[in-house]
Amino acid sequence: MKLEMELNDLSKAQLARKLGISRARVTQMLNLLKLPEELIEEVERMGDYWGRRVVTERMLRKNVHGRKKP
Repeated sequence: MKLEMELNDLSKAQLARKLGISRARVTQMLNLLKLPEELIEEVERMGDYWGRRVVTERMLRKNVHGRKKP
């Protein structure tokens, strides 16, 4: 998403319209890139394909709650 915005000089709102999602969802997805690498790896290990449980916001809250910001 970030690359798409940079390559095409798009705002979050423009990208959201292009993808058919809300601007808030674009912001949320971009904010995921700001997470510490350790947490990103933990989320990736949870998986997100249909063969296993989908990673939900509720599941992520358990991991993020109480962590100190870098």
